[in-house]
Amino acid sequence: MARQLPRFEPVGVDERRALWVKYRGNQDVQRLLLELAQVRRAIEEIEAYFSAVQKVWAEENLGQLVAMEKIRLLLVEHGLRQSALAGSKVAPRRDEPDEPEPALLD
Repeated sequence: MARQLPRFEPVGVDERRALWVKYRGNQDVQRLLLELAQVRRAIEEIEAYFSAVQKVWAEENLGQLVAMEKIRLLLVEHGLRQSALAGSKVAPRRDEPDEPEPALLD
């Protein structure tokens, strides 16, 4: 089993563009940025195929597949990470408790 990656903030579109300009001519950095863009496009395509399969599955009233639910959750997690704003807090992992709610003022 692959080791878990440490938590980190996702790279946003503006940051990718800034890195592209800053490291223009650095083939390694450009290749990594292109790889990131390609992976994100592939995930978008997978999301579209998943939605189509899920729709047909539901229309046929075939119940709920565990594998489909796990894929759905992975896609949701990816979507949340990708849409996170720079500087926002990363959600806690499952094995970490949420931060306590601030006390409400009377």
